[in-house]
Amino acid sequence: MARSDGHERGAAMVEFALILPLVLMLAFGAVSAALVYNHKLDLIHAAREGARYGATLPRDQCLGSPNPCGTSTWAQVVQSVVVQRSLGDLAAADVCVALVTGSPGTTSSGLYVNSPRSDGQCFDDGSGDPGDRVQVSVRRTSDRINGIMFNFPVTLTSQATAKFEQ
Repeated sequence: MARSDGHERGAAMVEFALILPLVLMLAFGAVSAALVYNHKLDLIHAAREGARYGATLPRDQCLGSPNPCGTSTWAQVVQSVVVQRSLGDLAAADVCVALVTGSPGTTSSGLYVNSPRSDGQCFDDGSGDPGDRVQVSVRRTSDRINGIMFNFPVTLTSQATAKFEQ
């Protein structure tokens, strides 16, 4: 009896060679996307923790002589907490902190840092709250989703607002 599958010898190896790059691209893309998502969660956590911390830190905490905060302002102290809580995902230049009063919001000198806006706010929270609130905004531009044959830059941002408790 003659074998009829002799002409298909090596077909599995060819199919494997054709499919392997696609499977690897999907696998590496999924792993790098998961890492980017983990960084996003770290940023959300850091922004919320910073806003909560700033909401409990008295605005005059870093005033007086000697200054208990060293050479740092109120906003710089809150900013350093955000950087610490980000587990190394952020630098101080990536973090905006502002103590906003009223609606539409105003800020005072020493009560904001790294504001992208001319009014000192980090973002327009649209809360309409006439009271004081702490805004924290973070931005990280160094992440990428990499799938061997493709590479997408990703910008991660997060914002948090907390009612100032003083």
